[in-house]
Amino acid sequence: MIKKIKDKLLGTPKSGGHEIPAAPPAPQRPPEHRRRMEDRLGPDESLISARSSFRGEISGRAGVRIEGEFLGNIRSEGLVRLAESGKVKGNIESPYVILEGELEGDIRTAQHVELRSRAKMRGNIKTAILAIADGCVFEGQIDMPSPEAQPLKFAEKRSPESGSA
Repeated sequence: MIKKIKDKLLGTPKSGGHEIPAAPPAPQRPPEHRRRMEDRLGPDESLISARSSFRGEISGRAGVRIEGEFLGNIRSEGLVRLAESGKVKGNIESPYVILEGELEGDIRTAQHVELRSRAKMRGNIKTAILAIADGCVFEGQIDMPSPEAQPLKFAEKRSPESGSA
């Protein structure tokens, strides 16, 4: 009798009872695995609004969105997005660049660059991944790493089960 009371109080399972296993927690996707580049925008991003112009240099860890005019270089560890109304005369160094407006300058050391349909660019691009939409205007050179420089792909090592129909 004392054992039954102790088991009830301490929550130890009864010898003949069935336990329901707890469901494993749902897998969480790391924040860097987002579907679209726009999803990389954060609350810290810098903004040059559509009715303003800026001259100088932008440097930082957060993203940058330019809807107005900017004369100078941009170095960012986040997404740099040049909106359709935006114009930049200078170079951009960022891992992720979306270009919808006008850029006169180079895009350097990027991992992923998108030139959207209304983009106009005069300059060179150095990137691993490049997407160019129909209708955009591009004048320059593209430098992409060779396939030998790419990381190795995962190869399935398991052999198919034999005897299955």
